[in-house]
Amino acid sequence: MSARQLVPLRGHAATEELVRRGKRWRDPSGRVQVIALPRAESPLLCYIVIVSRAICPRAVGRNRIRRLLRESLRKIANDHPELVAPYSAIALRWLAAAPVRECKRLRLGDVLPAVRAALQKPLSPQ
Repeated sequence: MSARQLVPLRGHAATEELVRRGKRWRDPSGRVQVIALPRAESPLLCYIVIVSRAICPRAVGRNRIRRLLRESLRKIANDHPELVAPYSAIALRWLAAAPVRECKRLRLGDVLPAVRAALQKPLSPQ
């Protein structure tokens, strides 16, 4: 199975549709929430990452978490395409609030396992 092309989800209407119609679940640690739509026949996988101000008050920390979430999704889509195959659009939302200094210390090794665990949970109707 070849890796699908990841494209950022653009537009308010598309984002609202994903949030409104998508199925939601969390990884076992509760750090990452996934909102996903079942796959349509398309070689593209649309994604968006969400990190609120309540998670990290400084933009530098939020941007770091966003970069780590995007890189985690890219690695998973390339290394384990079967984990993203059932979806046409995915939103990854970081839920773990941390002090500002902890946001700076987050590494890919901290984020990647949480995202992988969240995507391993099968898409089931809720």
